Amino acid sequence: EKVLDKSRESLWKRAKEWAPDGFDIVLDANGVETLRKSYQSLAPMGRLIVYGFHTMMPRTGGKPNILKLVVDYFRTIRFNPFQMTMENRSVMAFNLSYLFNNREVLEGSMRRLLVLAESGKLPPPRVTTYAFEDVAKAHRDLESGKTMGKLVLQV
Repeated sequence: EKVLDKSRESLWKRAKEWAPDGFDIVLDANGVETLRKSYQSLAPMGRLIVYGFHTMMPRTGGKPNILKLVVDYFRTIRFNPFQMTMENRSVMAFNLSYLFNNREVLEGSMRRLLVLAESGKLPPPRVTTYAFEDVAKAHRDLESGKTMGKLVLQV
């Protein structure tokens, strides 16, 4: 319902304005830079769903900086089950890359998504197309973290 560009305005200030009592669900693909506050912004019975660690990866391509990965690893919040029980909050995480061998799960999920898309309940994302010759620009845009939706190369 609402979209925020965190490069232009304060993510946490705006989040507090939108949901002063906290969010029921927070989806976090950023990782170490946002996980702690994502968890803190949950309402009672809220769920934090972690599906990536984007901020640990290089923005300009190339190999990850091993020192940064180690530092970010130790900066990453550790969740205490006792504390989570007291706060009535939960955390779950997944990485679809590790489910490629579990074809049943992926196919079932895809079928449900397609039903939602075909019924109009799941609108398609914004699509930005690039000519194949502009593959380097598309990659730079993707790495910038400023894109929204899907980027498509036209062959």
